[in-house]
Amino acid sequence: MKQSFRLKHRQDIKRVLQDGQSFVHEAIVLRKKSNECDQNRVAVIAGRSLGGAVQRNYAKRRLRSAYYNLMTDLQPGNDFIFIARKPILSIDYEEIVFTMRRLFKQAGVMKENERS
Repeated sequence: MKQSFRLKHRQDIKRVLQDGQSFVHEAIVLRKKSNECDQNRVAVIAGRSLGGAVQRNYAKRRLRSAYYNLMTDLQPGNDFIFIARKPILSIDYEEIVFTMRRLFKQAGVMKENERS
């Protein structure tokens, strides 16, 4: 994922965590807040409750990859934060993509012409 698509600054991440809407699944939490940009920006958080650095990095790679597959189906102008939960380590990648798509639909950020 390109660096320009990432939320990097602490104050931006804090703004989304405090003021954003939350959409929850047992393996993923999505926080969403509108931004003034013409693109979406993303941050991925994996806490120590997931395990060691290897497990946390694995979870973050899976979430970024799933987002990358869906990012063309999303309306621009939002900041997203994905928070990984423990079940993310054991579910199939296809289920992660399906869950992420469902969370985006709940958030109302899927493009209108998206049918699936």
